[in-house]
Amino acid sequence: MANMSDGTVTQIDRGSGRVVATITVADPKLLRAQGCAPDSVHAYYSGSWGWRACDTPYAIAWGDSSVWALDDGARQLVQLDPGAHAVARRIPLPGTGWGVAVLGTTAYVSGFAANHELYEVDLQSGNVKTLTNLDTGPAALAADSTGVWVACVRAGAGYLDHIDPGSGEVAGRYPIDWWSTAVVADQGAVYVRGTFGGDISKVDATTGAMAWSEPGPGFIGRQGIDELGPAADGIWMSGPTTARVDLATGGIVETIRTPSMSVASDSREVWLIELNGSVAKFALK
Repeated sequence: MANMSDGTVTQIDRGSGRVVATITVADPKLLRAQGCAPDSVHAYYSGSWGWRACDTPYAIAWGDSSVWALDDGARQLVQLDPGAHAVARRIPLPGTGWGVAVLGTTAYVSGFAANHELYEVDLQSGNVKTLTNLDTGPAALAADSTGVWVACVRAGAGYLDHIDPGSGEVAGRYPIDWWSTAVVADQGAVYVRGTFGGDISKVDATTGAMAWSEPGPGFIGRQGIDELGPAADGIWMSGPTTARVDLATGGIVETIRTPSMSVASDSREVWLIELNGSVAKFALK
């Protein structure tokens, strides 16, 4: 779990819920020294993407047997060894990042300050390639066998860019709403939070066509933190209540009456970040 105000990642034992380690990955003072904080509390409107400018680590992801965290102050992708409970390596990035997703031995980082860039990081060699023709404002992203999906939504308009991992080029660009805060790819489809009036929308990964857009539990949280949790029988969504939507119809089929800011899931359990910052686990029957 990323502790974005103090530059650490907390490792929690899944069985007991006990904190195993808290690992320092970034220095929040570095971003503040670079001017991330506004001069006034009125500098950003409610819901502005700018509220997250001082967050560090900005995002985390699991892949290639490690946790990967974004240190935007140092412009690095940081590898955490879960066995040693320590930082294993730091890979320099060309710029700051918004989101990170891992596919095999490659990490993809959406550019933050660079408004059209995606960084492709070879996790074995540490080499980085930069894709420069994304639509404006890349933010949340996801990666699976269908490709890399980037929500480009930080500029008052929105597109879902599809990147072909083989060529490293944009293979498709599909309209979504600018208020699209999270993306997951699962079972041959892409699910986008907050687009075209629905709280969640399903996009066909082959054609880019929208299969459905449906209401969800509503939005609580900050952009890029309000995650979707894919499971075999649906997509879990955080909100005033935590809800699972059906993959075929988008309708809500199960709820947990606990408000949450973020959610993760697998076939056996659902993990929530509650509004007070604590972590809760629910076992599925």
